[in-house]
Amino acid sequence: MILHDLSPQAVRAMTQVDLASLGREPDSPIGQFPFHECVCGVAAFRGRPPWEHHSAGDELLFVLAGESTLTIVGQERRTASKLTPGQLVVVPQGHWHSNDAPNGVTFLYMTPAQGNKHSWDDPTSR
Repeated sequence: MILHDLSPQAVRAMTQVDLASLGREPDSPIGQFPFHECVCGVAAFRGRPPWEHHSAGDELLFVLAGESTLTIVGQERRTASKLTPGQLVVVPQGHWHSNDAPNGVTFLYMTPAQGNKHSWDDPTSR
């Protein structure tokens, strides 16, 4: 059994890492754990992490605290959505995406374990 406390009190106690000073994706404050063919954990950060692309499946994000703007780049369009606590989003397989959280965000993620690419460069600028 895997048990993690994601109560509001536990989430408030998680440090949101400043990505500008880190220069890489942050570690999960609860560690990572497998679920079916995914890697799961919690991301708690300020700033913009690298762009991501998952060719092996969809990614699930559930916002626990803070807010971010999720940008998804499809074949013909780019969409940006503000995410706030309690919202759950499924990022479709095969789409580049990135979260921008200048004031900080904490979310639970379920990411495919295989077929992942990361880039600090905006995929539309290539």
